[in-house]
Amino acid sequence: MKKGTVAALSAIIGAVAGAAGSGYLSGKQIEQKAGKVDKFKGYYNMLNQWLVLKQEGRSLVDYFKSNHYKTIAIYGMGEMGNRLYDELKNSDLEVKYAVDQNAASTYSELDVIDKDDEFGSVDVMVITATFAFDEIEEEISGKVNFPIISLEDVVYEA
Repeated sequence: MKKGTVAALSAIIGAVAGAAGSGYLSGKQIEQKAGKVDKFKGYYNMLNQWLVLKQEGRSLVDYFKSNHYKTIAIYGMGEMGNRLYDELKNSDLEVKYAVDQNAASTYSELDVIDKDDEFGSVDVMVITATFAFDEIEEEISGKVNFPIISLEDVVYEA
């Protein structure tokens, strides 16, 4: 009889542990997916505001000029970084270089350096990975003596 009780208890404990582990993994997956949704909602809202600016005949160039930023570095050469570069490249502002954690595999007309390389002097660095702005700013702020700003701030303040 004892063997049967032990076996039943083991089965119950195993089922409870399995359910708890499964619930933990499902919760973690839901949290990760919610984070991605929030990231893309943020990008959608920012791009929508950028489009509104364009439709009003305004440009992000105006933001940089009004803040006396003439030389710029772009941090992050994904979609947002490329759109920013496209907006600035035919202006009288100079995008000196870009920084990307995948610099070796990033194709661009710009010099693209790794985040661990030494950064050249510019008037401002624009972080295009707006969802990770705080972490990136904290990581690089000790390496530079110029302002670090978020693309999101540029778009909403232009």
